[in-house]
Amino acid sequence: MGENQKESKILEDCAEIAQKLKLNPNIKNTQITINIPGNKFLGIILEIEEFVRIRVDRNQSKISVDIEEVEFIFTKD
Repeated sequence: MGENQKESKILEDCAEIAQKLKLNPNIKNTQITINIPGNKFLGIILEIEEFVRIRVDRNQSKISVDIEEVEFIFTKD
């Protein structure tokens, strides 16, 4: 169970950040780029697949997801 919690933690953190940014009236458009170590990138892709319920190309080195109008861009480091 602990491992699954760690893997899902990234999108949960992104959701918390997005909610906080949405409350700030001075912020209109937000993009956040997050560099992920290569050996952890597949885990992020799998988590995003589970979140959006759509299979994505696992060979890509960049993927993004919008949460609460904040674009989170994950890049393979």
